[in-house]
Amino acid sequence: MAELLAVDGVTAGYGDAVVLDDLSLAMEEGDSLALLGRNGMGKTTLLTTLMGLTRLHRGTIRWRGGNLAAMPTHRRCHAGLGWVPQERYMFPSLTVEEHLTAVARPGPWTVPKVYEVFPRLAERRANFGNQLSGGEQQMLAIGRALMVNPSLLLLDEPMEGLAPIIVQELMSVIRDLVEETGMAVIVVEQHAKLALSLTKNALVLERGRVVHRCTSETLANDPDTLHRLVAVA
Repeated sequence: MAELLAVDGVTAGYGDAVVLDDLSLAMEEGDSLALLGRNGMGKTTLLTTLMGLTRLHRGTIRWRGGNLAAMPTHRRCHAGLGWVPQERYMFPSLTVEEHLTAVARPGPWTVPKVYEVFPRLAERRANFGNQLSGGEQQMLAIGRALMVNPSLLLLDEPMEGLAPIIVQELMSVIRDLVEETGMAVIVVEQHAKLALSLTKNALVLERGRVVHRCTSETLANDPDTLHRLVAVA
């Protein structure tokens, strides 16, 4: 498989504050990665660094061989990065359909296809973003990211605060993206076992550094190591 993303020796953070410290990782086309670690260890910062929203102190970030670090955020979206932030960022003045069409890029993901995956959004297409439930907002955040037709989807705590039935629905959607569409995915998730069940590979961060790499299956089947690294009961 061809290299999609390569992060090499990246030190980054907010202003002069360093959060990521000499971090490296690589992903191929269609790869999937569970990004794990305790709170405050740099998981979200890694995603925001990929999107160009932090200060890069050192290191390189390559995207299909090119220099991703030189691109502004909107160009990274155009290049194929889709981001579902933890905060969701719904716009109260836009309807569901306007959220989707405002960011649309050419490709297989269209408004009808998003509605096919999330029928509830089709039912609520004329509602404003702040009129949706938490689960519906998360569906819309994922659908909006898919509308840029990404090659890599960045999911930051996609299951946070959602009812179990919605969690199962979103897990099914993410699993289909990984297994059937060939889209690469990075999943940041406090529920480590959920993230491991959705991905091929796992990476654990501690204080902005990579402290463990393995397949997701290996880590899921090693409860002692999983508990030691991410405090999972």
